[in-house]
Amino acid sequence: MKKRADIPFSSDSSKFFIPWLSMFMVFIATLILSVAIVVYSSVQSWTDNISGSLTVQIPTYTEKGESREEKIATDIEMALTLLRSSDGITGASLLTDEQVSALMEPWIGQSDSMMELPLPKIIDVNVDSKNFPNITQLKADLYEQVPEAVLDSHRAALDELVLFFENMVNLIAFILILILITTAISVIYVTKSSLSVHEKVIELIHMMGASDFYITIQFAMRSFKLTLIGSLVGFILALPIMALFNYFLSQMNGSFVLESQLGILQWVLLASVPFLTAILSFLTAYKTVSKALKQIL
Repeated sequence: MKKRADIPFSSDSSKFFIPWLSMFMVFIATLILSVAIVVYSSVQSWTDNISGSLTVQIPTYTEKGESREEKIATDIEMALTLLRSSDGITGASLLTDEQVSALMEPWIGQSDSMMELPLPKIIDVNVDSKNFPNITQLKADLYEQVPEAVLDSHRAALDELVLFFENMVNLIAFILILILITTAISVIYVTKSSLSVHEKVIELIHMMGASDFYITIQFAMRSFKLTLIGSLVGFILALPIMALFNYFLSQMNGSFVLESQLGILQWVLLASVPFLTAILSFLTAYKTVSKALKQIL
């Protein structure tokens, strides 16, 4: 019967270093991952909401401040006829003055005199997302029949915004990879230091019959437990900051506002960070010890 002896890990510094390291790493990783999730979800929402619609504005006054009341009805009818007959457009409807006022309210506030402002007539245009119309041609056709009309497509602005946030997500992914690499390197360093401290004990228990797997699994499990404890603390510390970030987002108004709410799957992804970090620590320690034992035993 083989006699087994536990390794006295309490005599090394890994019990302090690994939890603090993992706490800090998971704290940072959770925050930046939550930002990446919010940005990605928001971009998807913007794309769904914007890519399927256009707007056409028909001014009610000339640049000199003269009323276009006599011609506005004809312009609206001609614009609607053109839009509804254009390829890639599934519908077009004129917004009421009340709807236009509601759209302007986030920018100019609520006022009883808002209806007296020279607000343009706005036509909401629905497009086929699978057969998006030729904006250049549509603008040319619209200018030919209704020169004062302005076709407003959010697609160009959205494409630039999406590109910016895609680059941000890529940067966040790069930072997360650096965090993982840093964590793995730190675990390797701490594990090798612990091996050096306990080298005599390891040789002794190996002579008493302990297998390489038994020794390796002790180091790996210890690294896993210490990392998990620190990671859970880091995750919990990140929650209040995430809540504060969510609060500030919920107070913002506008078309291109980041989504403040996370779904169930997104929360599951965030909650998996501490456990994935602990698993990484386990595998790293296991591989490090397994390789080192072949050299020292």
